[in-house]
Amino acid sequence: MRRALSYSALACALLVAAAPAFAQDRAGTWEISPFAGAFLGGRLYGNDVPRAAGAPGPGLGVSARDTFLDEDDDLAYGARLGYNVTRHFGLEVDWTSSRTDLRLPYSVAVVGGGFVSNPKVGRLRQNIYEVNALFNFGRRRAIGYVGIGGGAAVERMESAASISRFTANLSIGGKFFFVPRVGLRIDARYRAINLTDDRDGSSSCDHNGFRDCDERRNWSYNGEVTGGLVFAF
Repeated sequence: MRRALSYSALACALLVAAAPAFAQDRAGTWEISPFAGAFLGGRLYGNDVPRAAGAPGPGLGVSARDTFLDEDDDLAYGARLGYNVTRHFGLEVDWTSSRTDLRLPYSVAVVGGGFVSNPKVGRLRQNIYEVNALFNFGRRRAIGYVGIGGGAAVERMESAASISRFTANLSIGGKFFFVPRVGLRIDARYRAINLTDDRDGSSSCDHNGFRDCDERRNWSYNGEVTGGLVFAF
């Protein structure tokens, strides 16, 4: 009984000490957030994507100059390092990696007759490096945020050289602290990657079949939903 009372007193003391920390302003603190989740594949198209591996049948390769490619959903993972400038505003750098299958958005004839629907034509490794501005709301145990950011996307298809292009994103998420320094973070974001390279003097075509090759635009769109722990210090 005496031991139980001692443990209860200790627990009460810890709760009293933790209460001010939960109520405190998080301005001036750093946060590290490792994460993993779902890469939500979109479309990748235009003239600056390396030629993909051959589809079924001889001579049936696909150049992204002539069509767009669908990205399969897959795994995304990475880490974020952030600094809370004020209670309502923070800055963050992050790295996100994913590897997804690329498929044609239509059926392809194969040798011997018949068709293959949405054949796989290669794999894409995507590494994203971004700087984000986060606008926070809420306090104590639950903090929500919306964010906007930009940076570089390094993309590499099988048997092809890597390319590095500008990327931008919009994000929304929340942080839910179990204790003052450790919590759970959920994040969802939509990303656009500009694959256009004006140095070669070429142009891109619209990805919905309305080919306007005078427009020098070439974008990839995808998203992600991730979660992980957040450590504040």
